[in-house]
Amino acid sequence: MDRLITACVQQRMRLPNSIDDYVGDLRRFMRIAEKKNARLIIFPELAGIMIAPTLLQDFRSSLLKRSDQSRRASASFWEKLSGPIYNGAAALLRANFRNSVEALLEVAPDQLLDTYVDVFAGLAKEFGVTIVAPSCYLPDRLTKNIHNMAGVFGPNGEELGFQAKVMVHPSSDELGQPGESWEVVPTEVGRLGVILGSDVLYPEVGRLLAYQKADVLISQAACVEPVQYNKVRSGMLARMQDNQLFGVSSFLVGPNELLGDRRSPFVGRSAVFAPQELTLRLNGIMVEMGNQRSEGVITAEWDFAELRELWHSSETPIRQLPTDEKIQPLLGQLYERLQNLPFYRSQDELLELPEQSSFNGSTLEAVTLTLDELPVVSSISSRWPLPELPDLSDLPFEQTIDDTDLQTLVSQNTLIIGADDETEELDALNDHGGK
Repeated sequence: MDRLITACVQQRMRLPNSIDDYVGDLRRFMRIAEKKNARLIIFPELAGIMIAPTLLQDFRSSLLKRSDQSRRASASFWEKLSGPIYNGAAALLRANFRNSVEALLEVAPDQLLDTYVDVFAGLAKEFGVTIVAPSCYLPDRLTKNIHNMAGVFGPNGEELGFQAKVMVHPSSDELGQPGESWEVVPTEVGRLGVILGSDVLYPEVGRLLAYQKADVLISQAACVEPVQYNKVRSGMLARMQDNQLFGVSSFLVGPNELLGDRRSPFVGRSAVFAPQELTLRLNGIMVEMGNQRSEGVITAEWDFAELRELWHSSETPIRQLPTDEKIQPLLGQLYERLQNLPFYRSQDELLELPEQSSFNGSTLEAVTLTLDELPVVSSISSRWPLPELPDLSDLPFEQTIDDTDLQTLVSQNTLIIGADDETEELDALNDHGGK
């Protein structure tokens, strides 16, 4: 496929009452993408967790869902009027969406996974497109471990693969375990490399996916602070440019129901990227959302023929570097060396190093060297200490030393003259006027 129109969804977090409500909300984005003839549609990180409220039927969860419904623009007059009542009751009973999700993952994780697959496989088949579904906390079918995972579904409704988040933030440790690797997902629109959250900040991730012959890098993120969003955005731009691939970042926005009042709302501006050489303003951005908190769909067309031409014509021919057979051993040796280097988390940890420590099988000891044992960094013509020069302060200014006296001083090694006594560095300085 030489050309591909991709659609990137920027979505708000909500607490739908039923699965029909959730699917109906998703269809809004799908119809917009369909009108733009998009063949690949990407949703943001953690937007899949909105399936959980549809499976929660307890009283506390019902209060949270009604409170959320009252804040929507489509809410009726009665819903807006009763919203503060539901919100107060939820606070009084300490209703917490995160706790409800944890409980659901303990008692019915397979039901959450099955519903997730049914929803997005059904939408992919209904619209005949490839969908990178929003990530959700789901169980691995083999290990049964819970991960923050995003699924990829083909236009026939087939399940093409899952990608788990590997670098898990401490605040979400209790919800899911880190994944183990990054793998390219083959689809009819190309080989997709999916990167979740802060994983995009690690250069090795993008290079690993590029070596697996990825055509597109896809970043899904849910950022709770502007600085976090800007870091993820910059990381995605770097991974895309590092590897000369097309890229896209999809952000979750709106109220942070998953963490409640402890964190600020989700923010971000979703964007579609291309190598700087292929963008109008040479900044790597093809199209970007104009608001950090609003929902929307943006689309752009990727020209893969133009991208392949760039691989051959760029002044930084990343794709023309040594073949995999040559570069992979070099990278292996590099990372082996990095693993053997000491890593210090703080300056205090560095200062607290013992005088004797083990490193790579050898022993480091504190050694005292004399001046004569120091390594030579430049050469001088006399040993230390230097001989004292004769006291010539009593000589009149006009008086000079005749040749006989000069030879005597030199023979006694009490007067040092000539370029032989200067370092090469000083010679270089003199050649430039002594500056």
